[in-house]
Amino acid sequence: MRLGPFRDWRPEPGRILVFLPAADATSRPLPGEPSFLQADHLGAFAALRAAGGRSRAWTGTVTEMPGDLDEAALAAALAAFVSRHEGLRTWFDFGAADGSVERMIADVPPFVAREVSPPADWDAEWYDAIVALYDEACTPDSWPGFVLGAIVRAGSWSLFWGADHAFTDGASQLMAPVELALAYAARTGGEPVALPPAAGFPGYADAERAHAATFTPASAEVSVWRDVVVRHEGRMPALPLPLGLAPGETAPDAIRGYELLDGDGCAALERLCRAAGARFTSGVYAALGLVERELGGAQRYWGVTVLGTRDESTATSHGWFCNFAPVEFPIRAGMAETIPAAEHALQVAKQVAAMPVHAALGVLLAEEATTPDQLYNPHMVSYLDLRRFPGSDLPAYRNALHFTGEGRTANSALWINRDHDGLSVVIRVPDTPAARASADLYALTLRRLLAEATAQPAGPAAP
Repeated sequence: MRLGPFRDWRPEPGRILVFLPAADATSRPLPGEPSFLQADHLGAFAALRAAGGRSRAWTGTVTEMPGDLDEAALAAALAAFVSRHEGLRTWFDFGAADGSVERMIADVPPFVAREVSPPADWDAEWYDAIVALYDEACTPDSWPGFVLGAIVRAGSWSLFWGADHAFTDGASQLMAPVELALAYAARTGGEPVALPPAAGFPGYADAERAHAATFTPASAEVSVWRDVVVRHEGRMPALPLPLGLAPGETAPDAIRGYELLDGDGCAALERLCRAAGARFTSGVYAALGLVERELGGAQRYWGVTVLGTRDESTATSHGWFCNFAPVEFPIRAGMAETIPAAEHALQVAKQVAAMPVHAALGVLLAEEATTPDQLYNPHMVSYLDLRRFPGSDLPAYRNALHFTGEGRTANSALWINRDHDGLSVVIRVPDTPAARASADLYALTLRRLLAEATAQPAGPAAP
């Protein structure tokens, strides 16, 4: 599995199929509210639509499959996949006169394949042709809010999948090609694989709101957020380099991928972290801190990280199962000295992430510790170990690419990922010359600092 720009995919030409409901699905209201992140997403979607814009807040996965495609088997696999995940059966009705949205759930009809005219110039036009299919299907205001398709050739085919972000997250996308491949194999002569129960996302959203109501301004988790935000004068994290935008301006996304460490380098970083009594993740964040000091003169690292909120019942569920937490620590003289501070900060972040972040943000806004414009789209960091996902040894996973839709942005984000081959980072910035240069400088500095740290022998193992 790789994470990167969608344009990194290079599918061979073939017939393009999309799998659609054979008949209009029957929907009914599903009592309850969207999750907090869903609500933010739906508000942004409504504002963009009202302004005449186009939403590309979808995310997807592609992979390569051997053999001749059995269209009926893939259609049946999709129906089984969607039936297993309640969140993929939901959508949101924006029709209320007061501007509110109503959560809806659809009954799953059979799916059928529909052929799409292929582009005349495949190499030049495949990207626009497939993106148009995502744009058409992946919205939160109708069902289905996802797309499954195939590019079919003699002896092989490419599978592409994606959903509006209201119904998925990065972990869901990483698991999708494996589950779809297993469901397809079970219908084409393969051995059926029993999957664990997957609790639905709507129930998670309801529980999240009830849990958020248990926190008060005096809660320890709120205090952590308050202390960090006040210390930084209400400002959210930002890349310490120019993005080439005026205040309030946005630009199309530029998504750029960089290799950071190979397998041997990752093993060396692992040893360095263990010698400091820390986890591999702490070495990654320590390196980020050293980059911030070198490029921006920071004495303390200040970031917002994304942490998964899945438990045993939702480990293989599809939905938006994540939360945000602050990560702040002093930047020491070097990597070995900074790793323990990063480890402590990540432990605190994990504790804070037990509280839905919106419980804290509501308090901070009421106290005027920050402002809504400061909270918008902060610099975000995600770290995933891609080796730990179910089916990571299967070809459908190993051959896959995970990507996000390319819309518009005013800020940056980092997706740092460890896989079987090494450590890499995907950086999203505005598509301006200054931001592209900043992304390159940031990534190359991060690569150099990691290389320097892992070239040094680790100290004695922690007791």
